[in-house]
Amino acid sequence: MAAHPSKAVKKSAKAASFTLAYVRVAGKSRINQEGVTCYTGPVSFGVGLEATEMGARFSYRWLVDGKVVEKGSRSLPSYSRSDYFGSKKQVTMDLGTSHKVVFQLTSPGRRSKSSSWVMC
Repeated sequence: MAAHPSKAVKKSAKAASFTLAYVRVAGKSRINQEGVTCYTGPVSFGVGLEATEMGARFSYRWLVDGKVVEKGSRSLPSYSRSDYFGSKKQVTMDLGTSHKVVFQLTSPGRRSKSSSWVMC
């Protein structure tokens, strides 16, 4: 009998799928006269996300008013399919102005979630 090489079992190279739960603005805040939460100094941002795989790797960018303020790559914890992480950079905007932050997942796949805030 001739020996037959065993067939290699192909492992799927399919990338994890992500869901963005929320984007938050973080900083010193108060409730203004209109009953709206407004921010009084530098702000940073956070995102909650989930994936179909533990430790899944992804690339992202943060945009404020349409301009990229941060981009990078990271992984979820090896023991988890979800995580919350914050932006590394803070932004300071003029008082009395409104702004929009967008978290964009750039790979694998494309997803985005946004939040708006007011400076007071």
